[in-house]
Amino acid sequence: MVTSNEINELATALAKAQGEMDVAQKTKTNPFFKSKYANFTEIVNASRGALTNHQLSVLQGTEFVDGVKFLETRIMHSSGQWMQCRMPITPPKSDIQSNGSYITYLKRYCYAAMVGVVTVDDDGERAMAHSRKIQPDNLPEVDAFISREQLEMLESELENELELAKEILKKMGLKSLSQMPKSKFSTSIKRIREIKGIIPKAINKSQ
Repeated sequence: MVTSNEINELATALAKAQGEMDVAQKTKTNPFFKSKYANFTEIVNASRGALTNHQLSVLQGTEFVDGVKFLETRIMHSSGQWMQCRMPITPPKSDIQSNGSYITYLKRYCYAAMVGVVTVDDDGERAMAHSRKIQPDNLPEVDAFISREQLEMLESELENELELAKEILKKMGLKSLSQMPKSKFSTSIKRIREIKGIIPKAINKSQ
């Protein structure tokens, strides 16, 4: 995250706007995770009116830095103050469709995170709770599983990575990501990002 030298007016305006934002409805279904999510249009519709009322705008665009393509998301205030985040664009395939789908995913993810749009809970949480009641005996107790927030983070990281998600579930002997132990969350996120190329892989010191 980078910002202008001062963000006091922007921060005040954004706080007021967040208090007026609608909740984004989860109407789209992820067929692999069997969960619902709010698409980009729903997230923008839930927030644009409140942002405009407080002289805030959001711009998103791509830029190459050292040969890597990034999506930049910037929130701007009429005072000239701004804050910006940058995410690398690393689609699983290099074809146009995969690239476009991945950019759309990043735009939704970064916009929601920067603006602070809230999505409504749905039956997915109850389904997750039900799945935890029928765990095999060799899995940890319910309170040792990842939280709903951690689950949503994993689903976001794996949204366009169907084969990678299947591989993780198979290697860990899980039926769903909601069964993942808390102790495995950090290493799983790190490994996913290494495979996707978001962070460098660890160097093998024995080589």
